[in-house]
Amino acid sequence: MFLTIIVFIITLLILVVSHEFGHFIVAKKFGIKVLEFGFGLPPRIWGKKIGDTLVSLNWLPIGGFVRLFGEDETDKDVLKAKDSFAAQPVWERIGVVVAGVTMNLILAVTLFYIVLSVHNFQEEVPLLTPFNFVGTEQTNQTAIFIGAVSPDSPAAQAGLSAGDQVVAFNGQPINDGQKLIDLTKQYAGEKVALKIEDSSKTTRDVEVTPRVNPPQGQGALGIQLGTITMAKLNYQSFTQRIFSGPVHAYNLTTYSFSILGNLISESIKTKDLAPVSQSVSGPVGLTNLTGTILQTKSPFIPYLNFVALLSLNLAIINILPFPALDGGRLIFLLIEAVTRKKVKPEIEKWVHAIGMILLITLIVLITFSDIKKFF
Repeated sequence: MFLTIIVFIITLLILVVSHEFGHFIVAKKFGIKVLEFGFGLPPRIWGKKIGDTLVSLNWLPIGGFVRLFGEDETDKDVLKAKDSFAAQPVWERIGVVVAGVTMNLILAVTLFYIVLSVHNFQEEVPLLTPFNFVGTEQTNQTAIFIGAVSPDSPAAQAGLSAGDQVVAFNGQPINDGQKLIDLTKQYAGEKVALKIEDSSKTTRDVEVTPRVNPPQGQGALGIQLGTITMAKLNYQSFTQRIFSGPVHAYNLTTYSFSILGNLISESIKTKDLAPVSQSVSGPVGLTNLTGTILQTKSPFIPYLNFVALLSLNLAIINILPFPALDGGRLIFLLIEAVTRKKVKPEIEKWVHAIGMILLITLIVLITFSDIKKFF
């Protein structure tokens, strides 16, 4: 568990550093003074001034920030200072604001290129709702996944684990969970061969003997099965491979919004918010998912895919038009660009302050929800 926490904290640092470095480097490019580059959220543990910028390490390892001179400031002298954020042309300020999201998108696309190239530009996505992906050859097929493995069961002794996919039984391809259950009962007491594929797409042959009289509540192998429809995405043409990174990011983004839209629609119809809340994870849930990935036989590529997805989601969340997020700040700048008139600094400061309170409250609620899922 300690290793899982350390790896997740490092993952957050990778995402935060890339995001905030985008803000930092573009701000410096436009001559804006950067007061602080913070890792984590205050209160502060440690800080060291490098040039004009205080580099700080803070207690809450769930984010980071770049504090710019003249940002959220109401003092007129500061607002007019040459190296103030507020004194720069509106399009330069827009560039600073969107730079963080841009860096997260670049990181996500780069990692997707690596993951796809290792998998011969093929990827499988659980199809939770009907969806047509663009820029790729798509085939849909059912697959059998192991949801849980009972301790001391034949499956556990054979090294099977949650997340493994059963692709063949005694040399014959299989994609029907009930058929697999029937076959294990039929061959109870006899050694059978299973072909298993883990999350890194590595296949292995496993020999296991189904039990004749399994304990109550357990099957012959001691596993819980789930049958899922998988969309196999195949980026095979030269053009598809060249653009596979950004196209895959686009596909996953639009697919995620499709799933979220269906969940919200269903929740409104049934007046039950549980499906939506269950689909959202915070630091605790993501730490648990990190641990699951680390337990796989070959975790490196699944981990890179996980970081790519987190970076993509961080970009999407930050560009939403919500106060205190980059998207919220972008709205005020776009208003200024269209009307050629700045929103009063006092109003913008209070709007972002309220937004930050709401965001922190939401993080706390999601964290409690994550904890409740373990009980």
